[in-house]
Amino acid sequence: MKNKKNVWMSVIIVAILLLIAFSFYLYSSWVPFKNGMWPNWYPRYQNDSNTLMSIEEIKRETNRYIADFDEALEIADIFVYEDSDYYVSVEEAATGKGAMELLINPYNGVIYPEHGPNMMWNEKYGMHGRGNIMGMHMRNRQFFNEYSGYYRNEATAKQISLETAVELATEYVKKYVDEDLIATDEGHEFYGYYTLHIKRGNQTVGMLSVNYYTGDVWFHDWHGTLIEVISNHEN
Repeated sequence: MKNKKNVWMSVIIVAILLLIAFSFYLYSSWVPFKNGMWPNWYPRYQNDSNTLMSIEEIKRETNRYIADFDEALEIADIFVYEDSDYYVSVEEAATGKGAMELLINPYNGVIYPEHGPNMMWNEKYGMHGRGNIMGMHMRNRQFFNEYSGYYRNEATAKQISLETAVELATEYVKKYVDEDLIATDEGHEFYGYYTLHIKRGNQTVGMLSVNYYTGDVWFHDWHGTLIEVISNHEN
């Protein structure tokens, strides 16, 4: 009986060790952590600080982050929040079209892709896209574009115009958020959706996204109090 117990204990211990080893292998080799969400040079964790980074430091860290992508990308807008991570919209330098939406911790500079539409609706840089926000370095893009069903030709498939998106967004915020709010055509068209600015009077107070195939609205309710919007195009 003791021998059987010892055998089973040995089996359990070996299984646990194998599970730990396999988990470590997956953790260290998971592509998004190596190449996409955190580029090769980027430390996953940085030292926390009680001092807010300057906007120039925010731009510097963001530019370092987007320099790791295959596309030439540049900062479009920075949303400075009082009590949450800053939001940065990034666009393609060649096309001027929105590429991705990022969040950055203003105390330690840690950058990560914004959740929501940026991950789920972004057909080029999101979870199902051909870009590499999630670590997919798609060098053979012609093959991917021809044989992948994820990246559609939005020029022919897009159903929702910017004007209609603004109407849908305004109807949504008035009904579900605040009657004094409206959506505007300020913002960016990304691959698969629009992200529009929400205003109260003349002041921008938030944002939401509208899927330009279905008209679905996704309100960005995870941000805090907006202090200011810094447009890189005004510099």
